[in-house]
Amino acid sequence: MTATTAAAIRKPQTNLSVVTDIMEYSRFGALSQAFVMAALESYSEQVIATPDEQVSNGLLPAGVWKGIAEETLQKLEATGYRPVEPKT
Repeated sequence: MTATTAAAIRKPQTNLSVVTDIMEYSRFGALSQAFVMAALESYSEQVIATPDEQVSNGLLPAGVWKGIAEETLQKLEATGYRPVEPKT
């Protein structure tokens, strides 16, 4: 089977399948998983640090984006991927 055929068989259809494809079928192996996890952490931190008026995209209010970012960081902490941040 050629690489093109293999890629067509795994053609992602949803956001979940795109992320799954990146994490499971990368030529970089498990390093792609580390990349995705680091990207989740980094983007979540950026969203939280950005002023509300710059976060809102017109579709969802800033509070929703920031809530998702906070939940993502909490899940990363709960699973041990990210150190627990001290409460201030």
